[in-house]
Parts: sequence; C-alpha cells; structure tokens
Amino acid sequence: MLKAIFIRFSISKLPLILLPLFIGSQSYASGGYDNGTPAGQGNWDIDLTLNPADIIENGQSYIVWGYGLTDHLDFHGYASHEAGGTNQLYYGLMYNFYSNNWMDLSTAIGARHRLGVTDAFFPQALYTIKLPGEFDIIGSVVNVYNTSEGYNRGVALDVALRIPVSVELTPSFVKDIKFAIGAFRGAGGGAWNPTYSVDIRF
Repeated sequence: MLKAIFIRFSISKLPLILLPLFIGSQSYASGGYDNGTPAGQGNWDIDLTLNPADIIENGQSYIVWGYGLTDHLDFHGYASHEAGGTNQLYYGLMYNFYSNNWMDLSTAIGARHRLGVTDAFFPQALYTIKLPGEFDIIGSVVNVYNTSEGYNRGVALDVALRIPVSVELTPSFVKDIKFAIGAFRGAGGGAWNPTYSVDIRF
C-alpha cells in the first residue's frame, strides 16, 4: 500500500487537492490510512495514491481525507479501488486526546463498506511520534469487526518512518515534503507488507 501524498491546507486552498492526480505513484497492498495528528479546525488532510491502469497487481488507488471539525476532532475516511476491481469506503470520526512537542495520540471510530459487508473499525489507536530534525514515526492499531456476520476479524497494524526532504528540493509552493517507508499487517494477521509514501504538505 502506498500511503502516498499528504496535503494539509486551509479550506481556501481546496483546488490544490487535484494536483497529485498528475503525479504517478504505485502501491503494493492495502495498508494503514492515518496517523495521530489532527488536521486542525477548518483544515483538510488529503492522501492520494495512484495505481495507474491497475498496473500493480496487488495495488490500489485511493483517497484518504481528514477534515478538522475542531482542533481535536476530525471527520476522516478513505475510498479505494483495488486492482482486482473491488471498491471500498471508510468514514468515521477521529479524536486527538493527547498532544505535546514529541507525540500526538488519537482514537477513532468508523465503518467500512467492502463487497457488501460492513466492518466497524473500533477501537483504534493512531499515533505520531515526533523525532528531532522533523523526522517522525506514524501508524495505527485498528480492530476490525464484521458487523454483517457478527465476528471479529482481528487487529490491523501499520508503522512508518517519515523522512524530511531537503528544503532545497522542495518547490516554493509546498511547505514540506516527507518520504515515508514502513510496513502493514492486515486484520487477518499473516505477513507484514512493505509500504512507502511521498507526503506533501501545502
């Protein structure tokens, strides 16, 4: 899974979300979709991942969003298209309950619709650990419960290290860019899948 392009902007800059549609990127499996840092009231966080023409067999294209209803409460979610043809939609609320200079911790609740089945994502723990030099570690721990058939799928895990890109390589219209590498394990357990992303904040 590619967690791909992270954009934070004020609502007046909404048209900028279209920019990453012209940036090619690929994904490798379904993975985590969020971290513990809230968007902030009136701001949008947008993640765009592209798998053009389903070129990566196990990849997907998706959009992840977070909108700051307050400085601590986000409406967040994602919509994705898997290379095999399956579409899914998740939406919910994320609440940031702890923040300081080195960590953001949040929880969330939401629902996912996939293949006619509704899963509840609860409880969730989402985190951002802020390291020196603008590095950070991000990820989530998400329990997935199949509400349609009444059983627990298990816990999905993801973690990534975000590495800041030098300001000399950052376009003037971008606040910062980070490259993230990490791993994801689905709710059914099994192997960890590698993940990567290019995170851009406007």
